[in-house]
Amino acid sequence: MKDILIIGAGPVGLYAWSCAGMLGLTGYIIEGNDNPGGQPWELYPEKLLYDMPGFSEIKTKTFIENLISQTEKSSKQITYFGKTNILTVNEANDGFAVTLTNNEVISVKTILITSGNGVFTPIRLEHLDATQEYDNLWYAVKKLTTLTNKKVIVLGGGDSAVDWANHLVEDKITNNVTIIHRRELYRAKESNVQKLQQNKITELKPYHVKNVQVQNKQIKSLTLEHENSKEILELAADYFIVQYGAKVAPTMLNQFSLETTPMRKIIIQPSGQTNHPHIFAAGNNAYYEGKYYNMVTGFGEAINALFNITKIIHGNKYHPGYLSDIKK
Repeated sequence: MKDILIIGAGPVGLYAWSCAGMLGLTGYIIEGNDNPGGQPWELYPEKLLYDMPGFSEIKTKTFIENLISQTEKSSKQITYFGKTNILTVNEANDGFAVTLTNNEVISVKTILITSGNGVFTPIRLEHLDATQEYDNLWYAVKKLTTLTNKKVIVLGGGDSAVDWANHLVEDKITNNVTIIHRRELYRAKESNVQKLQQNKITELKPYHVKNVQVQNKQIKSLTLEHENSKEILELAADYFIVQYGAKVAPTMLNQFSLETTPMRKIIIQPSGQTNHPHIFAAGNNAYYEGKYYNMVTGFGEAINALFNITKIIHGNKYHPGYLSDIKK
């Protein structure tokens, strides 16, 4: 029986993976999406992060790649399974027998849930074949240089849409940016909304997409309709960035009898422990009163949970030492 199963390989899960290895824990980590990295990797790999300790700024993709690189030292102790979820969990022999969707059956003493917001897929642009990919339609910006001096339309009204519209202009990628939102008010930080005017970004709101013109796997133009006046606009562009958010698939929480908030966040103790003594949680899926949600908070929760998991594995008097003291 191995020591731990880590559920979710987003940023917090990746950090937990490397720390678990450094602490000498054995086990597994599973990820439901195609690749490790979670929502930041899938939806905004090119965005800059400004709140990581030790970096005035760092590209999301670079930061995730650094986290993945750290896990390589733990690969012998912790086995990774990608595109894998949980089918069943049964308690057995002071631990858990877990059946995975890849047909593996594993036995572990503890579980650490770092699944964030779960397995997700971007909400797609309406009026299109959902099975078809389009060359100039992006749900995640993965190569900014492709947009240099191009006419770009951003669709959406949340933080991500507003941030990208501003980012394209402020980083001198292109000055030809239009943002389309179906409501009068954005769902983004007011300071960033004000930047739209400062950056001379064309704002079309409240408009919704009435139709999409396609030719040879390319979006040629959008037909827009004003929500109130019903005015019709035809708008062409080189690239279209859709930032409607994501659909989150049902998580594995129904496999566990855990106490949660009405928003399905797992309630944890200061130790990271849930109401089950051998199940812990960290990151965006975990809740305690007064919590501030960001990656750094999740990293702290992960190492704290792992410290307390080592006590379960080795006894309450055991202290694994500090990570900085452990030989790499």
